[in-house]
Amino acid sequence: MRATNFEYRHQTLVHQLMVGAGFFTYLIDPDDIVWRFARNSSAPRLWERSLFIVATVLIAIGATLCTQARACHRPTHLGELLYAIGLGSLMPLPGFVIFIFGESLRIFRLRRRGDQETFDSGWGTAFRRETVKWGILLTMIVFSITLKDRHAETLAVISFLAGLLFNLPVFGRL
Repeated sequence: MRATNFEYRHQTLVHQLMVGAGFFTYLIDPDDIVWRFARNSSAPRLWERSLFIVATVLIAIGATLCTQARACHRPTHLGELLYAIGLGSLMPLPGFVIFIFGESLRIFRLRRRGDQETFDSGWGTAFRRETVKWGILLTMIVFSITLKDRHAETLAVISFLAGLLFNLPVFGRL
């Protein structure tokens, strides 16, 4: 069960489709996975904030590992999985399951392929290529402090658009 050439060449697209599928489940379940488990506790805001802080730490570790791996020409699989778990905390339970299962399967298939991934060299390029992850980290920091959905939604869209903008030259080379 190896990744196809399409999956290998368009890893970001496949990842973004899974992110979209995960968030699309808000149409059937309006509560994110963290609120689903924290709302019935004796201190729901404390639990919610604590769980989002854990998710923020996972995103920070994932973004760091992915950036370091990209700068040092190594695969980013562990970083991508940690990042996905942190990002999945913003999704409803069905979306979280779909997203984590999909990311795990994608990473497993890429590892089975056995090809060495080629990355751009240099830390500047690595940070530019991982702009979205760092923007989502900022989003999660703000959200963990404020617990206001509108802040998270706005900053997440800005992060995604910034990632597209900073990586436009990359699209031209494909």
